[in-house]
Amino acid sequence: METEDAGGLPAADWYPDPAGRHELRYWDGLAWTGKVSDRGQPSVDPIEAPPSQSTVAMPVAPAARKRLSGGTKRLVALGAVVLILVALGAWGYPVVTASLAAKDAATSSIAAARAAVTAADVAVEPGTQELTESQKSRSEIDEATSLLGQGSLIDAGPYRSAMAKAEDARVIAQGITARVESATAEAAAASPEDAIDLYFALATKYPRTQQGQDAVANAATTLLGNLVGSDLDNLDAIKDFCDKSPGEVPSTVYDAAATSIKSIASASVDQQASIVTSNKSWVKKIRGKGVNFTISSTTAADTSELNHILEVLPVVQGADFSAVVTLLRDCSKLGQSCGKIANAPVRKSAGVDYFSRTQINKIATLSSQMAAKISKARGLLQDL
Repeated sequence: METEDAGGLPAADWYPDPAGRHELRYWDGLAWTGKVSDRGQPSVDPIEAPPSQSTVAMPVAPAARKRLSGGTKRLVALGAVVLILVALGAWGYPVVTASLAAKDAATSSIAAARAAVTAADVAVEPGTQELTESQKSRSEIDEATSLLGQGSLIDAGPYRSAMAKAEDARVIAQGITARVESATAEAAAASPEDAIDLYFALATKYPRTQQGQDAVANAATTLLGNLVGSDLDNLDAIKDFCDKSPGEVPSTVYDAAATSIKSIASASVDQQASIVTSNKSWVKKIRGKGVNFTISSTTAADTSELNHILEVLPVVQGADFSAVVTLLRDCSKLGQSCGKIANAPVRKSAGVDYFSRTQINKIATLSSQMAAKISKARGLLQDL
């Protein structure tokens, strides 16, 4: 509580600044000092004129003034804040609400853009158009993130700009993903011949995407579903597939190749075994009698077909079949030798061909050699 000293002057204390420059100034009981205070923060600001009653008013006498307590000061400050908020309420609340909503929308858009870029990353390869687009998308996200940090409760403009940038980034990234899906759909809808090439292109262009990783298997399914015609035609189609495949060839393709090779080999075994049986029978009947007979044989076309298969085998991983096909190819060459004898009789008379004993013995020898190779080939086929 304020008191007066013996001379009737106000007691030393903080009083309203008589100069009007600060909230409070300290009275030391005799004169004003340079100590001042604003909102509880002390500082120093000397009074220009000498601190006397003739130049600067003294503090209000204790009987006419009572200092505000700390609690009262806080109430006064709170009241001022309330008055300010009330004054601003008519326009401030909508502004703040709109700004917060814009910030939330921008944050969500940036998150969606980042997710889209991550999803598209697997379709991005060095030196591609997708790489350029991905870099642009990331740059847009960086700009959006920077703008997000520039907005405030009363300035939603940067938030809206951030959202627009993020949306641009998302659209670019999703465009990359959509392109992969479109290429996959195109391959699935194409003719079998075109589909295989389209799947191979998909596997080459987007090797890290799931669609790219599934492309060779999808191409193999298309191939196997389109195999028609002879076994040799199928084997050629499989060889072409293996030559062009940009990835590891599925085992189902090799299984199909094995089926074709087995079928061709089995047919060749049966054909050549029939030739051997026929020639041996006739040799037995006519040996030493000089009687006319027809010599059965294989042709150059048969041998050429087996040679072709031997060329195809390494491509379709048919090493297990090479021994069989080699035996059959060599057997076919022996059959061709039989054909040469059949075309060179020692004598023709009244439409009858006559062969020498030497020729007949040669047919017998060739037939025995063919029989041995056929027997071995048949055994190998059964073990495969």
